[in-house]
Amino acid sequence: MNLKLITKLLGNKISWLTTFKWSKTTVGFIVLVSLGMTTALSLPVRSQTPPEAESPTPVQLTLKGQKYYESGKLDQAIQVWQQATVAYIAAGDVQGARETNLNTATAQQALGLYPQSCQSLLTAFNLNDQTSCSEILEKAQIVEPQLQGIVPLTEEADEKLFPAVSAIKQHPDSNDKVTGLLRLGDYIRASGYPRVAVKALELSLESTEKLEESTQKTAVLLSLGNAERAIAIENQNKFPPQTVVLDAIANYGGSAESVLSSYELALSYYQQASQLAVDQLDGLKAQLNTLSYLLDIQEFWQSAILELNQNISLLEITDPEFLEQIKGGAVRLEQELNQQLQPQIAATTKILEPKIAKLPATRAGIYGRINFAKSLIRQGNIESDTAQILATAIKHSHKINNLVAEAEAMGYLGSLYEQKGQYSSARQLTQQALQLAPTAEYPEIAYRWNAQLGKILAAENKRDNALNAYEAAFNTIKALRSDLATTPVEPIFREYISLLLQDKPSPAQLIQARDVLESLQLVKLDNFFRDPCSQVSEKPVIIDDVDAQAAVIYPILLKDRLEVILTIPGKPVRHYTTANLTQAKVNNVIKQLRRRSLTNPGFAEAIRGMRGTPEAKVEIARIKKTQQESLRTDILPLATEIYNWLIEPVEKDLQASEVKTLVFVLDGSLRNIPMSLLYDAKEQKYLIEKGYNIALSSGLQLTSPQPLNRKPIKVLAAGVTKDFPAYRFPPIPKVEDELNTIKSIFQDSEILLNQEFTETKLQEKLQQSDFPVVHLATHGQFGSTSDQTFILSGAEQGSPLINVNRFDRLLRAGNLKRSQPIELLVLSACNTAEGDNQAILGLAGVAVRAGARSTIATLWGANDEATAHLMGKFYKNLASNTQISKAKALREAQLDLILDPDSLYRHPYYWAPFVLIGNWL
Repeated sequence: MNLKLITKLLGNKISWLTTFKWSKTTVGFIVLVSLGMTTALSLPVRSQTPPEAESPTPVQLTLKGQKYYESGKLDQAIQVWQQATVAYIAAGDVQGARETNLNTATAQQALGLYPQSCQSLLTAFNLNDQTSCSEILEKAQIVEPQLQGIVPLTEEADEKLFPAVSAIKQHPDSNDKVTGLLRLGDYIRASGYPRVAVKALELSLESTEKLEESTQKTAVLLSLGNAERAIAIENQNKFPPQTVVLDAIANYGGSAESVLSSYELALSYYQQASQLAVDQLDGLKAQLNTLSYLLDIQEFWQSAILELNQNISLLEITDPEFLEQIKGGAVRLEQELNQQLQPQIAATTKILEPKIAKLPATRAGIYGRINFAKSLIRQGNIESDTAQILATAIKHSHKINNLVAEAEAMGYLGSLYEQKGQYSSARQLTQQALQLAPTAEYPEIAYRWNAQLGKILAAENKRDNALNAYEAAFNTIKALRSDLATTPVEPIFREYISLLLQDKPSPAQLIQARDVLESLQLVKLDNFFRDPCSQVSEKPVIIDDVDAQAAVIYPILLKDRLEVILTIPGKPVRHYTTANLTQAKVNNVIKQLRRRSLTNPGFAEAIRGMRGTPEAKVEIARIKKTQQESLRTDILPLATEIYNWLIEPVEKDLQASEVKTLVFVLDGSLRNIPMSLLYDAKEQKYLIEKGYNIALSSGLQLTSPQPLNRKPIKVLAAGVTKDFPAYRFPPIPKVEDELNTIKSIFQDSEILLNQEFTETKLQEKLQQSDFPVVHLATHGQFGSTSDQTFILSGAEQGSPLINVNRFDRLLRAGNLKRSQPIELLVLSACNTAEGDNQAILGLAGVAVRAGARSTIATLWGANDEATAHLMGKFYKNLASNTQISKAKALREAQLDLILDPDSLYRHPYYWAPFVLIGNWL
């Protein structure tokens, strides 16, 4: 298979086929089809024969919309169906209006317009006065973590929380009811709540079983399979891959059968959909989903086991026998997985082969071929039969004038040749795919082919051309950011950064690499909140320009090395590399350091009941000796290693430039440890002891970077001392002392303690008065998604949980009533989920969205006595010195614990978790 053969199959030169243009919305649909995201269409049409008329009747408009839909012109279909809805309403035909609204919702979901589809669903069932789409997602966010087991299951998990679900459920069993619940479930799943989606989809399935005939049952089963697939993938991705493998070996003894049981439900739904499908294409879609999912499972476990084997020497295992057990368990697990998965993959592939060969030259047939070829390529089949399938897809696309489908097939054929190492052919095919679907008109697919072109050109050692291709892909992704929030674009960003930083990069390339890193951070924030969240009302300022004595450090973790970009005001941008330092090595060192640092050494707790007694002095002396030994053996060697990666290469530059503040824009697992903990073994000092104030930033810009307004400082301080057994959080008795200390320092402050601290009370206080500082001393958690991020109030009625989106809205609602923004948000008892690289990003994102200029938070829940002491010292520093910055006030409070020879809090567990994010002035 080669370019000449493709040209022969087409009977024309590909480059000539540029006169036909498809609409952008058609491209959106095609992209969704290629990703296997569409479901079967149910388009109820009024049964009577439409009479001839000068103006089209509602039925004629419905039929016209259906023709548009079937030809892929989804934007026109939506427009015509909306006209039909108006006509049905004018004629008093409620049923007709409902059906066309459901048609509209189906087409909108096919285009990825899920919020609009939700609105069409509410209109179809006349629910706009009872609920809203935002309310549906707000309640889904409450229930999802309950169904996930993150927080206790309460009565709020009942479906009565969802007026839309309940109202549609009460509707008589019909295809309309089935479609409504199906589309609502798909909307909830696409919004990131697959467990809640399953509840709606199960009701839809239940309704199909009460009907004598329902063409929708296959579609519902496919959607249930997709929802369960999303749940299984989310569960497996909670932890680093090698941790998942170790857990499987420990819990199941390396049993593949037990491991695979978590994937069975999705596969079962796909199988049922395939067996029950009346339409051949519906059955084919279910089998293609099955094949791609089996490959997902196989690839994840192969990659995870490989990662474990490559890094097993880095594990802290001193028992040789135990180490051999792990190695043996990994081998056994891999063998059993292959024995179970490979026959299923081979059998499904064999079933599909003759069906794919018979597919017609239609849009659905073309994408059936493309998806099957993609699965073959994933299996390592990059020979002529796979190329022939794609060539046929190209031929059929040309036959029906579908340039976008032709570009998709051409691009994947280019990918096939790239994997074969035939870079010249791969490059030509990819370039022709871009000619067929140029970036300006079809950005939704062109960015992928530009990135592929960059990868091919890099392999051909054409660096400058490769950079141009990656830049085109990067600019397109930035423009499409809100539409690609759930698309995995991170590999493209990292490939581009890696190429930019090779071969003595120029200053412009260093700045571009830095900008790409920021964009990656913003994409991650979008994923966290499930919408673009970086837009702020105040004009942002580049952080390099904020403080003449602040250096900004940008570490970038790549697979084979650690890159660091350094900017110092008035100096050229610097760049340095730690070669042969794998990402796995960095991750392992950080994992060990965090685990050892957040393990409570129990020093303060050991004498809590002994203070003032003769025994206390003896115990304190013993504790101090133990503490020093713990630091020397467990923490300082690892903290030194990271210091040598990030700081040691530029220490002289920092000193020569009289830098006072280090601002870190951290990447990956580096976000899981405080930079203040890094240790200079030569001077025997933590980084925080070396004269540097330390701050973190989630990006390269700050909003309104001004010092804290000190006249007067009013703090709204809220906290909870009690335990939360249902959430496995212990009591924090010293919170009351912490809040009283704040009140004694800033006497205009207000306190909400325990049952006084409710969501309603907090919102009322924020709306009634200006509080430049909001201090919350309560349990909470920040995870990689908004579902896993919450704080706990002292509410005794209802749930005490305030999830991150409600917290965000609560703070923003207060902003509307206040003349001043929140300048500092303090979360003194929350913790980030261990091993979760995105948690600190989410924490920063909350502050950005809410308009808070700075945040102080804890990476792990520290001792409550130490916290009360440190926060009291922090606020005293702010009150006593109007010139002191927030970063310096925090640093001096931490040093107060570190340097006091009589302190019991010198271990990093007590002082290190406190980090300042955002404006450090």
